[in-house]
Amino acid sequence: MSKRYRKGRILTVRIGETSTPERRRHNGGVKAEIVDRDISDQILIKRYKAVWECPLDTYLERNVISAPEHKAGLKFRHAYFRAVLGIRVDDLGTGCRGDVEITALMPIHSERLLNDAFAVLSPKQKAIVIDVCGHDEVAGDTPRMKTLHRGLEKLCDLWKISGLA
Repeated sequence: MSKRYRKGRILTVRIGETSTPERRRHNGGVKAEIVDRDISDQILIKRYKAVWECPLDTYLERNVISAPEHKAGLKFRHAYFRAVLGIRVDDLGTGCRGDVEITALMPIHSERLLNDAFAVLSPKQKAIVIDVCGHDEVAGDTPRMKTLHRGLEKLCDLWKISGLA
């Protein structure tokens, strides 16, 4: 087996490489972000990023959910990623300082957010909110979408999210 076909090889992206036409058709397309410029204002690094990172972004852009529902869904998503999946995200609360043993016994802010959310959601609402916000699944048919709406509205009321502010 030659060296170039080794298992576990990291695929690198070349500087200046753009996204493929197939990639541009997924998740609402891609948008270019300028990461760095030089002194003469020439672009040094440009990054391409998906327009829709999760179904919540898709639903917001297509006016299926409102901006407060989107914000509540993203708040649930971050808390779910941090508390359940163990993925490091910026925790929305303040961190705690101290020894490892002390911090391991104290619940993190994300766990408190999830426990509060689970307390107000019905079992069906909890299931659909976890599927859409936590696991990036699409809601599907109209009854599931209505259940998602009711669940996100309860989260908006719980976390006092209103309007566009």
